[in-house]
Amino acid sequence: MPGICCAVGCDNSRQRNPGLQFVSIPKDLDRRNKWLAAIRRDHWQPTSNSRLCSQHFVSGRKNDNPMSPDYIPSLFAHTSAGQRQRSIYATSRFEHTQQMKRKRTETLVPDSDHETVAPSSTSDATGLDITLVEQVECVKDDHSYSQAILSSGIVEPCSNAACQATVKALTNECARLRAEVNCLKDKVNVLSFNEEAFKGNDEMVQELTGLPSYAKMMVVFGFLSGF
Repeated sequence: MPGICCAVGCDNSRQRNPGLQFVSIPKDLDRRNKWLAAIRRDHWQPTSNSRLCSQHFVSGRKNDNPMSPDYIPSLFAHTSAGQRQRSIYATSRFEHTQQMKRKRTETLVPDSDHETVAPSSTSDATGLDITLVEQVECVKDDHSYSQAILSSGIVEPCSNAACQATVKALTNECARLRAEVNCLKDKVNVLSFNEEAFKGNDEMVQELTGLPSYAKMMVVFGFLSGF
């Protein structure tokens, strides 16, 4: 059975590395092309005997879930340090999301016949019956949020404490940045060399032009504009 890794610069083999898995190149055309693009082996087409070792997957194994970063191999000799870190983080985030999904499944509400079923609806403060129709995964920068889309068109805020803390921190950071931008705008306006900046500020006029006052400066400008 073939057992030599096909990745450029990788010399792993079944004989030397019995603890590794060696997987074949996918037959699905779309996924196959993505694998070939990731492997970056010029003028090469894999055969039925071609194998890729599990060291090229962040989790140490390929994953057939299209949402997983390990659906496509990402660790190669040509992978930059930044790309490597992003792949590692993305895989960690995906595994955390999957773990949270499993926990939610395990805590579903049992019905009267002791069968495990998910609650199909809830009510808001006004007594409106709201039915959960879909759950979607939203990825924002460095955090994953699970949100429920309601039949009323309302998005239910995430109840996870970590999500709420992250949202609060981001909101505070946005407010701080807005205040900083406004402060910088004020400074720019003060430092701008336009008529409004000099108006009523004889000290600035004298320091920057040598003229005794704003009025004298405007007389000089008026005189020069005639030429």
